[in-house]
Amino acid sequence: MRGRRFAHLGVEAFLALSVAGGAASYGGVLRGFSWLYPVIVVTCAALAGTALARAALAGRRGAPWHPVVVAVAGLAAWVAAMCAMFFRATSFAGFIPGPRTFASAREALDQAWHTVVFDAVPAAPNIGIVALLAGALGLIALVAETIAISCRLPALAGIALLAVLVVPATLKPNSVGAVGFAAAAAGYLGILATAQADGGRPDGGGPEGRRSRREAPRGARAPERSPGELAAAALSPGRLIILIAAIVAGALALPQVVPGFDRGLFPEGARLRSFGQNVGLNPLISLGSDLRSAEAVGILRYATNSTIPLYLRTVTVSTFDGGSWAPDNRDDQLQYPLTGITARTAITAPSVTTTTVITTGGFTSPYLPAPYAPTSVDGQRGRFGWDPADLSIKGDPGASRDQFYTVRSTRPDITRDALAAANGTPRGLSSGVRDVPRGVPASVRSAAEDVTRGKATAFERAVAIQAWLRTFQYSERAPVEDGYDGTGMDVLETFLQKRSGYCIHFAAAMAVMARIVGIPSRIAVGFAPGRPTGQTVAIPSAQALTEYQVDGRDAHAWPELYFEGLGWVPFEPTPSRGVTPAYSVTDSGAQSGSTNLDQLNEGLFPSGVPGAPPAESQASAPAASGASTEASPWVAAALVALGVLAAALLLTLPAALRAAQRRRRLDRGLDGIWEELEAVGVDHGLPPDPADSPRAYAKRLTAWETDDGGLRRALDTLTAEYERHAYGRPGYDADEEAARRAVAVVHETARHAQRPVRRARIAALPPSAFAWLARALTAVAPAAKAAGATVRAAAKAAARWVRRRS
Repeated sequence: MRGRRFAHLGVEAFLALSVAGGAASYGGVLRGFSWLYPVIVVTCAALAGTALARAALAGRRGAPWHPVVVAVAGLAAWVAAMCAMFFRATSFAGFIPGPRTFASAREALDQAWHTVVFDAVPAAPNIGIVALLAGALGLIALVAETIAISCRLPALAGIALLAVLVVPATLKPNSVGAVGFAAAAAGYLGILATAQADGGRPDGGGPEGRRSRREAPRGARAPERSPGELAAAALSPGRLIILIAAIVAGALALPQVVPGFDRGLFPEGARLRSFGQNVGLNPLISLGSDLRSAEAVGILRYATNSTIPLYLRTVTVSTFDGGSWAPDNRDDQLQYPLTGITARTAITAPSVTTTTVITTGGFTSPYLPAPYAPTSVDGQRGRFGWDPADLSIKGDPGASRDQFYTVRSTRPDITRDALAAANGTPRGLSSGVRDVPRGVPASVRSAAEDVTRGKATAFERAVAIQAWLRTFQYSERAPVEDGYDGTGMDVLETFLQKRSGYCIHFAAAMAVMARIVGIPSRIAVGFAPGRPTGQTVAIPSAQALTEYQVDGRDAHAWPELYFEGLGWVPFEPTPSRGVTPAYSVTDSGAQSGSTNLDQLNEGLFPSGVPGAPPAESQASAPAASGASTEASPWVAAALVALGVLAAALLLTLPAALRAAQRRRRLDRGLDGIWEELEAVGVDHGLPPDPADSPRAYAKRLTAWETDDGGLRRALDTLTAEYERHAYGRPGYDADEEAARRAVAVVHETARHAQRPVRRARIAALPPSAFAWLARALTAVAPAAKAAGATVRAAAKAAARWVRRRS
């Protein structure tokens, strides 16, 4: 048995590299990399199933059921691997699905659904989402294998492989990443090289093989080509130049429309919104996309007796490794119930108690929005716990939707004097909120030191940083258009140079700069104060509470700095968003807020409330932001482009199917070549008749003959070879190459015999491509006719029965 019979192993090995290696780009979509092992196992097992099936069927390639058997074998291996990895307890022998396996799979899919719709990125790698990822990538590998080998279209297999990278490109702020892209690209180029090396078919029967057979003496076996010759055929300089040119052209063109780049329909860090309005906040990762696409529609309402503007927090983010900020997963530390929430840090300043009633409406998130610091929550539905580290309130994915609850919170009475006196060394804090992240650029460190130079206390340094940042410009589009959207150190350095960004950039900059000058910091994610509705809410044991509405434009991030004796104190470095706290307002005028964009939250509280801006700034504030409409031309253009692409795919699919059928027939010897001749007749209006002999059918095809007689000679050659093959003595070695050339002549002559309009119609919708459908309809027609007669008879009987009863 020759090695070339197993040439498909190279394609499948490179497919495994492309899919499993590309899966590494999901790091950051899911936490850690513990999920990567089952993904690799499922992918490799599915491809091993197809490889074994192809090896077992080697030499029987003419069988029409060969691709079906291979696909079924791959699916069987995929099912066994999924059972072994995720549903072993409910499977027979650990890998054969049983009745309980399907119930387990349904539960896993439900869990994955909740994770996809509601959870934050990076999401916890629960069994549901990992099973969904492994199963999907395994199926993608099988689809790519079928396209590359069974359909012999290795280049088009890249479309399936591109699907592996779409999700991380869409959800991750740093897009796919170098490792995942390099693995996927290397695997794809290997597929192209391997497919070219074996001549485009696993048994070496492509154009190169045909050329060898044609040049060999009649009846002699074509010489085997060495591995070096195969590699040279695959990686010739011309092919390599074409590949490089295609990659460079794609790199220049794709960023305009493909998810995961800094321009286009889905900028970096975007979220898919395929399931309607999705208003859950993914901390930091997608906040920019939320702001850019937010609509001025109500998300939630709250009523409060607070005398200062109230921020609603969902979660805090304190871990920063220099590449990105990320929320800590402390689900195992949640405490219950919500009636006795206590902070770990001691507060020595006088406290103020606030009552807030919150209606979440369509807000979907695991976290309940609440003012800081909550001491009790009443009225919520479902099971929620509170995190002792940051007092966030968390439940199941999407549990915040349609909640109505009351939060009592206690905050210290923060004044400038109290902050100026809070110079004690912070105690009881983790290193995660104190340590300066690694890799701080020199420009960021020097900016923090220059801004705070000469400031004696931590409070003075914090106010100086806030005042300096509020001289920047607020823009939701500039970071995307200039390619520095995200939260890493390189992004922070560029943001300080460009002096333009949105809330996450301002919050991250102040948090990092505060740590550089010795102040513990973290980032809070939630909503800015919102707008009064003009209504009040009455609750027992409290006066009427003023009601406010919060919508998508109020999605916000702000820094919190720690001061001993006061706890975590919020600051507002983002111009034109939120409300600057009264204790951090300076006389420099920089604190009044930038007027480059609308002041969404300034001027929304009575003028006598501490921290409210002057009345004149209220009158001059525009009513609504136009930032969210900037992308509309792009969206319209992208939708049109996608529609054109879909239409083009639908139009070219029949022609691609016909081309694949032609290749398969021509590779099957004289029987397949004659089938191709009959398919040409079907396409061009001269289908075969069951009563036709080969020579009689060939004579009918001479109706397309031109003056040069080439068609007649080609038909004579083809008919002679086929008759000798079908009816001659056993052992006749037919000249298959001459027969293929004859079919090509017949096809070309038939095309030119048609009018241009009919020729175009045949090229786009070749009738022979749908012959299988016609045969299937013919086969089921008698059964359908009998079923129709039965239904009609039953209807008549029912009508007669009704008439008798009436």
